[in-house]
Amino acid sequence: MFGRRCGKMTARAWLSRETDQTSVVTTVAVGVLATLCYLTMRILCGNPYRIMLELGISDLVPPVWLFTVLWALAFFTAGCAAGFVLGYRPLGCAAEKYKGCMIYVLAAAVELCWYPTMFAGGLVFFALLESFLAMFLAVLTTVSFFRVSRFAGILFVLHDVWVFSILVLSFRIFLRN
Repeated sequence: MFGRRCGKMTARAWLSRETDQTSVVTTVAVGVLATLCYLTMRILCGNPYRIMLELGISDLVPPVWLFTVLWALAFFTAGCAAGFVLGYRPLGCAAEKYKGCMIYVLAAAVELCWYPTMFAGGLVFFALLESFLAMFLAVLTTVSFFRVSRFAGILFVLHDVWVFSILVLSFRIFLRN
């Protein structure tokens, strides 16, 4: 899948080799599409301050502008990783490629549902369940992406860190209420 290694390979050469085997347009397009999905959901949900004040969690959540930027960045990196895998050209990994992308779509849907569940509905228990499911699906996606491309797997690990922070946030909010 990754070819033979002859001697040491620098990080730059490895990255160049990985990016030569995929479509940069697909990578960026899926990243932008994922970010637009998040921003649309964020606009439809409105301002989360009311629910934050009702739940008494304004001290646990970062400022809304920072939360929005971080979440958009997480969706962009996850979308780029999915686009990288989707556009990956080597044969022999097609089944894993499509399986990983399908799991990614499920994970993204669950993550998109978490925000309105927590900040539009104030349903803390259901948001906690969604965050556990999102973390599980994110780990499955990471494993699947690593089987196709190490670069996509590493890129998706950045997204996993964000999903883990959402899980911790959900758990802290659940324990507080």
